[in-house]
Amino acid sequence: MRGTVTKKGGKWYVVVERPPDPMTGKRRPKWHSGFKTRKEAERARIDLLSKLDRGEYVEPSQQTLADYLVEWLTAIEHTVRPSTFDSYKRNMHNHVIAHIGSTTLSRVDAVTLNGLYGMLLRSGRRRPSQTGCGYSPEIVDRAIELRGLEFSLTESAEILQTEFEEAATLNKNTLNSLLRRRAAAPAVVDEEPKGLDRRTVNYIHTILHRALKDAVRWNRLARNPADAADPPRGGAKSDGVHAWDASTIRSFLETSRESNDRLHALWVLLATTGMRRGEALGVRWSDVDLDAGRLRVVQTITQVRSKVEVGEPKTAKGRRSISLDDGTVAVLRAHRKRMLEERLLVGPDFNDKGLVFHYPDGSCLRPDAVSAQFLRRVERQGLQRLTFHGLRHTRATLALEQGIHPRVVQERLGHSTIAITLGIYSHVAPTLHDEAAHSVASAILPQSPYETAGRP
Repeated sequence: MRGTVTKKGGKWYVVVERPPDPMTGKRRPKWHSGFKTRKEAERARIDLLSKLDRGEYVEPSQQTLADYLVEWLTAIEHTVRPSTFDSYKRNMHNHVIAHIGSTTLSRVDAVTLNGLYGMLLRSGRRRPSQTGCGYSPEIVDRAIELRGLEFSLTESAEILQTEFEEAATLNKNTLNSLLRRRAAAPAVVDEEPKGLDRRTVNYIHTILHRALKDAVRWNRLARNPADAADPPRGGAKSDGVHAWDASTIRSFLETSRESNDRLHALWVLLATTGMRRGEALGVRWSDVDLDAGRLRVVQTITQVRSKVEVGEPKTAKGRRSISLDDGTVAVLRAHRKRMLEERLLVGPDFNDKGLVFHYPDGSCLRPDAVSAQFLRRVERQGLQRLTFHGLRHTRATLALEQGIHPRVVQERLGHSTIAITLGIYSHVAPTLHDEAAHSVASAILPQSPYETAGRP
């Protein structure tokens, strides 16, 4: 018999007899407690044995959600990109473990998760203050790292704005105050706490859903409670302008060229190809054929906090060949000539990594520093604020508006599926529908008499 009911100390228990230990052959009984009557225990015994037969039986465990998530993060670290893992770890520790981490894993249900999401939307973060209080410790730690790398206060603040959503309004004065108060106890903030963005909470749900799905696969849970949860949907991006129009990007590039910007070729390459930041920074001259007007994406430069690494493209589709227009080829030729001249000045100390874009000594450009430099140029030119990734969005949006087939846009961007491309750039769809309507109608319908009225 695989399950029995027994009474002990005034309470009824169900004892499930699991298969013997495959190594020792010893019995492995598991006690389930908390039943007031024999009838309740019998119903539980039948349910447990049914789950055992279906392969859904989960042993009782006192493991907390916090302990499980730490275990899960350790297990999946080698399966995702370093930047993705850093994001998973930061969000789980700051927004899940900090609030419901003490909950027993088996007791986490949809109600628990919905309560968490609601709390995060209402008061998931404290509102930053001008005295330097209210920012998360991670921002302070990162600021100290940047200052240690000899970034100025202004540069550090701009980098933090790109890396942390809650630092979107951080300026150099606030950052200076924050650093000076680092060792002091945080002051009491009287203002109402501020909630997280809906998109951020939805992203937290996505990570949790994956973690709990693995808990089911690892036989820690019978079912995934995140399946029944109700995360917030939608939510506008907080990065301001999604993409520039053609005249704005043209103005940016012309000003960059006229000012003899050392990274002018990088801005041109990003604007004309839609490459990701890390892909462009990882391009080597051996990956470029200027005579044929082709470029191969085979490696990327990534950064997690202060550590810069060379890695693989983001997706399998990310490893691709990209056609270059004549204008971009001409800019790259001029850039190569300039880099060779710099190399002669540096002499034997030049660290040749074969990169197209690098520091004067040949070393890899830091992605965060490149983003900060882009933001500075945008601000100096008085253009509408755009994130560095917005250059990629700009290129894709302009391509779709010019009638380029979405499949071609997908392949140039390196998206894994065309559905991702169409989903991200759905805002362009109305324009495409209008053009399609007029194009097809003009091909199959006779000219309207109203259109020719009044003509000679």
